[in-house]
Amino acid sequence: MAHPISNRKKTKIANGASNEYQVVHHIIILFLCAAILTGSLLLQLSEGELYLFGFKWPHRCLLYETFGIKCALCGLTRSFCSLAHGNFRQALRFHNLGPLIFAFTCFQVPYRIHGVIIHPKKMGRKLIKINSSLTVTISILIFVNWFVYLGGLIL
Repeated sequence: MAHPISNRKKTKIANGASNEYQVVHHIIILFLCAAILTGSLLLQLSEGELYLFGFKWPHRCLLYETFGIKCALCGLTRSFCSLAHGNFRQALRFHNLGPLIFAFTCFQVPYRIHGVIIHPKKMGRKLIKINSSLTVTISILIFVNWFVYLGGLIL
């Protein structure tokens, strides 16, 4: 039979590893969101094309280029760029959910900073539930939006 103190030590080590994993997870998502938001501001939109420091942005959707069918996220980069430059109407034209996803991406920055710096060991359950609920809801909305688009192609 294991000694009670050694069990507590194992639990503490396991929890410590879990907290380290959570901090790394927060850092990765923080940097991804910051890069997305910075890229949205740096990219310039002209006549539906994206430019970075005057050079045409080469990225295109593989699904659209191959089959002529937009993916669930097609237009999101242009939508984010429009929002970063203050053009809400144009953002909606590029992607219906662009403003919502942009706001969610912006929300991730303070949320992840909170998870890394302010309170790395214990995030509030309510805050975690809000973030998880938003993530699931937005994911569902993205797929519903795409299925409506696909349905329009079929019907």
